[in-house]
Formats: sequence, C-alpha cells, structure tokens
Amino acid sequence: MDIPRIIDDITPEWLTAALHAGDKPQTARVESIHVEPIGQGMGFTGEVAHISVKYSTDLGSVSSSLIAKIATPDDGVREFATRLGLFEREIRIYVELGEEIGVRIPKLLYGDFDTNSGHFVLLLEDLSHLRTGDETVSASISVEDAYLAVTNAALLHARWWDSDKLASCKWLDHVLDPIRVRSRQQIYQEAWIEVSGQLKADLPPEVYEIGERLHQKFVGVWSDPAPTPLTLNHGDYRLANLFFDDDRVVTFDWQTAMYGPPAIDLADFLVWSLTVDQRRAHEDRLIDLYIESLVEQGVNNYSRDMVIRDCRLGMLRNLEIYVNSIQNLDMDTAPGRAWIDAVSPRMIALAEWDCGALIPG
Repeated sequence: MDIPRIIDDITPEWLTAALHAGDKPQTARVESIHVEPIGQGMGFTGEVAHISVKYSTDLGSVSSSLIAKIATPDDGVREFATRLGLFEREIRIYVELGEEIGVRIPKLLYGDFDTNSGHFVLLLEDLSHLRTGDETVSASISVEDAYLAVTNAALLHARWWDSDKLASCKWLDHVLDPIRVRSRQQIYQEAWIEVSGQLKADLPPEVYEIGERLHQKFVGVWSDPAPTPLTLNHGDYRLANLFFDDDRVVTFDWQTAMYGPPAIDLADFLVWSLTVDQRRAHEDRLIDLYIESLVEQGVNNYSRDMVIRDCRLGMLRNLEIYVNSIQNLDMDTAPGRAWIDAVSPRMIALAEWDCGALIPG
C-alpha cells in the first residue's frame, strides 16, 4: 500500500485497505470519512488528523473515529526527523513493544514506514475524549495530574529496568552509545552556531552560558557519566504527549523513545510541563513520589542522589532538544512562537539545578 504523503491522501478506499490490514473485519468497508486536522501550524515533524468514519455495515462497539498521523510534507523537516530515526522508532514502539510496554498507550490500528522516503503513517484509536493539557498555557496542569504523570513514568521505567531486550534494540536511541553521542554532538553544534543569536535573545543569560559551554564540551558530558541503571524512556515526556483519565495516564507520541538513565523523563516533565513557580513548589515532592513508585514496583537500586544526578543530565538534554528544535523546526508560526515564549523562561531550571557542573571545565 502507498503511504499517504498528505492528509488528503487518506481516502475511504485507502482507509478500508489499511484497516483490513489491521484488525477490522474484512466485511467492513469505509463508505465516507470526515477529516479534521489537529494542531495546524505547529510545524513540528508530523501532521495529525481526527477522522470520523462511516462504515458500510454496523460494527457494533467498533469506534467510528480514529487518529491518523503522517510525516510532515516539509522535505527539510522530514529529512531531519528521518536522520534521527523518529518515524521508524514510533512505529516499532507500537508494533514490537506495545503489547507489553507496561503503561497505557493508544491502540495501533495500522502502521507503515518507508525507509527510503521517510514517509510513515499511524492509525491509532481516538482518545480525544480524555483530558489533555497544553504547556504553552500557564499552569494548565493540576498538582493531581502532575502526580499521576510522575507515577506513570515510574511504572514505565520499572517495567524495563536494565532490560536485556531493550539493550539489543538497535532502533532505539541508546543515549549513552558513543557513536550516537558523537552524532548528537554534531547536530547540536551545527544548530548552536546557526541560531545562537536567537537563543541569546530567548534564553535566560545563565542558561545561554550553559548552552555555550555544552556546545564546546558536549561529548565530555555524555561519554563518561556516572554509572546508572538504564531503562526505556519516552524521551519527550511532557504535557502535550499525555492524556489523563480519572486515575490513569495515556502516553503517546513515541518518536523520541530511548534507552538511557531513568530520570531523563522526569527532567522532561519538570522542565517542559510545569511553570517555574509550579516546579519550585512541587519538584521535591514529585521526586520523592517517583522514587516511592519505583520502590513499589520492586526497584530498590536508584537513590535520590542518583535521581538528582540523572535529572540534571536530562535537563542538559532538554537544552539540546530546545536548540535543535529552534534550528530545524518551523517556529515562525503562532503556535511555534507560543511554545518558545512559554518554554524559554522554564529553562532557568538548568541554572537552579547547577546543570553546568556536569560539563567538564
């Protein structure tokens, strides 16, 4: 089957074939669809749409809506995402780990990826009836939902703690792998040189200084970190990628999934999803909750000092992602600018946590 290049390529005929290749009854035919793009103007690596479906026969409890995700039609952004393995990684998370991942994720209805062109498609169950948030809106997450999110991260991490299976998954981003570290260094250094002027305008001065030092000593940070357990990290664990039920979390958008130090996801959440005031008020309790949740799952070899150390490492990775995003993604749209305006002040966490101390002198 051809992979849709744009959302309009998803037709009733294509959708029928895709769903038959998945788990829908062969007798079901899609008669018509209504497509509504989601998050237009974000300018990131993919396009997402809500699709309402009318079938030729009554399928009873089968949902009449789904979510479609495809690669961006922007050749430059798609090349960047393919270079990082983002699309292949997300497909493989659903196909190879989805049944045993240990936390709730959307059900995969169909997925395909073209290694040559970088195009991909995911059809997922529609969970838009659940609560979600927006980190560009000040204080859009409650303390209760923050507790749920941190507990959910601990469940994911405990499930894959020092996993031999993940250690052999070459398609995952092995964040401490020396070859991968050198590749990340090149990407970060290129981005820093190109957009340092904008970064100086947007970032707190203390954080810009950390970024400049990281630009010079990137490999030194990641090549010889202190010994730490390794596990599956979502890799972009922030409010925009979480749905909330009454007492559960659904985690989606797995393009940056990786095998690395556990608290990297915790750092993502603390920096990206909480305002500066929220983080300062609640970070100690959230760290304690994370450790308590790991212990409840049988993990007893991750001390608070280790969590703090790996959070600091994760915050440096937040800066890396921030810089790469400014260079490679379309931030000139209103939503893109809103993201920069919301996230930039929160990067002060790197200074408050003394993340620069991890960078060799």
